[in-house]
Amino acid sequence: MTDFIQEVDEDLRRDQYKRLWEKYGKFAVAVGVMLVLAVAGTVAYRDWAKSRRAEDTRKLAEAVELSTTDPKIGPDALASLAKSAGAGVSTLARLHQAAALVRSGQSGKAIEVYDQLAADGSVDPTFRDLAVLLAAQHRADGPEAAAAALKLAPLTQDTNPWRHPALELTAVIALGQGDKVRARDIFRRLADDPTASPSIRGRAAEMVAALAD
Repeated sequence: MTDFIQEVDEDLRRDQYKRLWEKYGKFAVAVGVMLVLAVAGTVAYRDWAKSRRAEDTRKLAEAVELSTTDPKIGPDALASLAKSAGAGVSTLARLHQAAALVRSGQSGKAIEVYDQLAADGSVDPTFRDLAVLLAAQHRADGPEAAAAALKLAPLTQDTNPWRHPALELTAVIALGQGDKVRARDIFRRLADDPTASPSIRGRAAEMVAALAD
C-alpha cells in the first residue's frame, strides 16, 4: 500500500511539474524576441554612426518587415544581408534570421544560427552570450536541456548582463527535469534580487509560492 501511495504521489508531482512547465517554460521565445528588439536600435545606430552605412540599416528594417509578412522568404533575406552588411547590422540580421526561423516552425535551423553566432569570435561578446541564451531557450524542454543549462552557467555570473534571464531559464530547466529544490532556490534568489527587472522578480516570486512545500 505504501508503494502505491508513493507512486501516486510521484505521478501527481510529475503532473504538477508539467503544468508549471506549460505555464512558464514557454516564456523563452517571447523573452528571446524582446531581447533582440531591445538591442536592435542601439546596435543599428552604433553601426551606422561608426561607418555611415545607413543603407545597411535601411535594408535591415526592410528584411525584418519581410520576415514578418513572408516567413518563407524573410529568413533568406536576412541571411543574405548578414553576409554583406557591416558587423553590427550583420549580427542583428543573424539574430532576426533565427527569430524568423522560429516563427516559421524551423527551430532546429534557428538553433544552428544561434550556435554559429555564439562561436563567432568576431561578434561582440555580449551578443555571443545572447546567442547562447537564445539557443538554450529553444533546447530547454528537449533532450539537450541539461547541456543547455551547462552552457548557461557562465551567463549567470554577477558581471554578465544576461544573468537574470539566464538564471530564470536555468530554474525553468531544473523544474522541467524534476529538480524542484534547485528551481525554487534560483527563483527565490531572483525574487529577492533588487537588480532584476520587475517582471522577472514577479514571475520568480510566483514560482517560489507555487513550489512551496
